[in-house]
Amino acid sequence: MSKTNIQSDRESIYFILSVIISVLIYVLAAVSIVGIAIALAIFAFLLFTNAVMLGTIRGNGVRIHERQFPDVYERVKILSAQMEIGRVPDVFVVQSEGALNAFATRFFGRDMVVLYSEVFELAREQGQDELDFIIAHELAHIKRRHVWKNLLILPAGFIPFLNSAYSRSCEYTCDRHAAYAIQDSAAAKRALTLLGIGKKAYAEVNEDAYREQITTESNAFVWLAEVLSTHPRLPKRIQSIDRFDQADVTYYQPKHGRIALGATVLGLVVSAAYVGILAMLMGGAAFAGSFLVGFEDGFYDGMYGVEGRTPLMAAAEEGDLAGVEQALADGEDIHAKDSEGADALMYAIYWYDTEVMQTLIDAGADVNTSDHYMTALARAAMYGDYDMAKLLVDNGADPALEGPEGMSALDEIGASSEKEFLEMLKQGY
Repeated sequence: MSKTNIQSDRESIYFILSVIISVLIYVLAAVSIVGIAIALAIFAFLLFTNAVMLGTIRGNGVRIHERQFPDVYERVKILSAQMEIGRVPDVFVVQSEGALNAFATRFFGRDMVVLYSEVFELAREQGQDELDFIIAHELAHIKRRHVWKNLLILPAGFIPFLNSAYSRSCEYTCDRHAAYAIQDSAAAKRALTLLGIGKKAYAEVNEDAYREQITTESNAFVWLAEVLSTHPRLPKRIQSIDRFDQADVTYYQPKHGRIALGATVLGLVVSAAYVGILAMLMGGAAFAGSFLVGFEDGFYDGMYGVEGRTPLMAAAEEGDLAGVEQALADGEDIHAKDSEGADALMYAIYWYDTEVMQTLIDAGADVNTSDHYMTALARAAMYGDYDMAKLLVDNGADPALEGPEGMSALDEIGASSEKEFLEMLKQGY
């Protein structure tokens, strides 16, 4: 672990963008008396509600100090000194009703760390290293002044996704800072795992299988849930610790092609629904109904109404291995192409099915095939799928072969050789 690599690459970029946008909003509010009044009212309301919430915590929570859980307080002092925090923050434990969380904040000039009881109980159940990481993570927020910065860029919260993106970058940074502070990446990863499954079963979780969910659980809704969240997905946070520690493990990444396709479909459906609702509100209910029906028919015709699809292609698309084998036994032309230039092997790639791919390759499919846009290998590279790409390369696919649009698999990810190409995919370029 290197101290120079602690900060997330994107934290500064998102913060600068947020500052610029916030300053513009402040300026616009300043030139308007009404704008100033609204801004001050919102700010005062937020401060008031936050103060009431923290007042409740300070009044009812248990404060950690020399006479109250002194062993934990000693760890807080040690970690604060290691992280060069001049004044030891106030630490409170609150009953969490099963929730696992912690956060850092300020209360009238005093830095605070709030631990939920379920997390705190780790210290009483032989999870001291994990508790150290969680405390150090919140101390990192204080050390890096994230609380003050969030107040400064409050207006940027009106920009969709920006505030959440900045927050996620801060979380990556504080994970690394905490792991560096305790010098125990394994404990850091265990602490993040327990946030996902709880303090009883976290020690039994297969870490590699959990990180693999970065790839297997890739679709538009998972992506949307993350971009709307202030915290990254836990498997991605665990993998970030591995990268920071330069661990020799398999790195996973989302299937960007599947996410892009799902996001496009979702966007089209939402847009169609919006137009339909708008039309109905304008008194055009009949128009809206016919529009939505027409859109649905046209959309599915466009997606699935490709001409020239053979039973072999259909089976490959559905991941129906038995159907693929039967179609081949029936003498289906393995090299036949549809109106988009795709053969059965391309259909298997579209749907990420390496088992069907292997069956087709064994039956003589052309690993250098392409549709009207790119080669099979370039398509696998675009999806970021190492397993598909390696399968094609191992069976003779040429990474330097250009597709109909002039792009090779090497060009797709900016690699200079076959070795670099596979290594970039493996590392999650």
